[in-house]
Amino acid sequence: MNPKAVGAIRRADGQVQITVGGRPVYRFAGDARAGDLNGQGVDGKWFAVGPTGEKATQ
Repeated sequence: MNPKAVGAIRRADGQVQITVGGRPVYRFAGDARAGDLNGQGVDGKWFAVGPTGEKATQ
């Protein structure tokens, strides 16, 4: 992943949110191990981050 693609924003609640490619990154509570994609595509707007920072397709 290009380190320049990684950043951070300050959320309305004052917490810092990590971003990749300008998009906020979250952990999905239903994932237990590295590589789990249980939240992939939820509501058509939540997608896993691929190894180079792009939206994962699977």
